[in-house]
Amino acid sequence: MPTNPPTTTTTAKEAWINRVDALLAKAASTEFGEEADALMAKAQQLMARHAIDDAMLAASGRSPRSVPICEDFVVHPPYATAKAALLATVAGANHCRAVAGSAGSGRQRCTLVGHEADLANVRALYGSLSVHAAAAMIAAEVPGYDTPRRFRHAFLLAFTVRIGERLRAAAVSAEQDAQAAQAAARGQGQGVDVVLADRRSEVDQAFRRAFPDVRRTTSRASSSAGIVSGRAAADGAGLGQRPLAAERPHLRLV
Repeated sequence: MPTNPPTTTTTAKEAWINRVDALLAKAASTEFGEEADALMAKAQQLMARHAIDDAMLAASGRSPRSVPICEDFVVHPPYATAKAALLATVAGANHCRAVAGSAGSGRQRCTLVGHEADLANVRALYGSLSVHAAAAMIAAEVPGYDTPRRFRHAFLLAFTVRIGERLRAAAVSAEQDAQAAQAAARGQGQGVDVVLADRRSEVDQAFRRAFPDVRRTTSRASSSAGIVSGRAAADGAGLGQRPLAAERPHLRLV
């Protein structure tokens, strides 16, 4: 029985996935920390650029136009509120919105709103960063005057704040590169900034429809040592991705 030949869009997507997989495989196999970080950063750059390309293709009518969707996750204790904050921060840096609430037994139920290409980046990036955060948190020495729970809660919150700063800077850099490439190619149609602004507006509207009464809350840290340690760990985190298994939507950080 004849099969349909692959489309240009499908072929390009497979090539992108293969390239990211190759970068991450090489990063995992190297014994040199700086090389691994550089390889993971390159993978993050590719994923950010892919999300921009996806938005530009949809805006030009060359690929199906997507609509924002909702996706639910459960974040498990301990430190579920801090872990949910990390997930929300990663979502915000990738053009998505997040809301969290108690799911009982110390768990947090998080709902993300965004386009599928951006949600895929969030799933993958959170998977990588949560593993790094967990390992660094456990390895960090708790001062004698502090308690492990207070220190580790502050560690994760500070890690989240610093990672958010790095991710937003990376996103701005990727958008600037895309704008420069479009200008150099004398591209026609909507500019990158306009397309991404429209995409963010779509997500904001979908979020308000789904959660009209949501309130913003702030998590506080009471361990200065945990804050310092958490920020240092975030500065050393490679911004690469380790995809989560599609059949396991629950995010667990132990």
